Amino acid sequence: MNDQNQMTSNIEYVEMREHTVIETKEGNIVVIHEITLGDIIISVILTAMLIFMVFERFMRR
Repeated sequence: MNDQNQMTSNIEYVEMREHTVIETKEGNIVVIHEITLGDIIISVILTAMLIFMVFERFMRR
């Protein structure tokens, strides 16, 4: 089995929502664009912390 067939079968195995294929002379690089619930939760927590830190700093003045 050559590498091109292996790569194609791996791409079809993963359920793809959005992806980018970068073609190089050595082969294709597939970048899967995915965001998980954990990513969203961490982003919201970090954003809230930053907002409260800035708000607290303005309240002290």
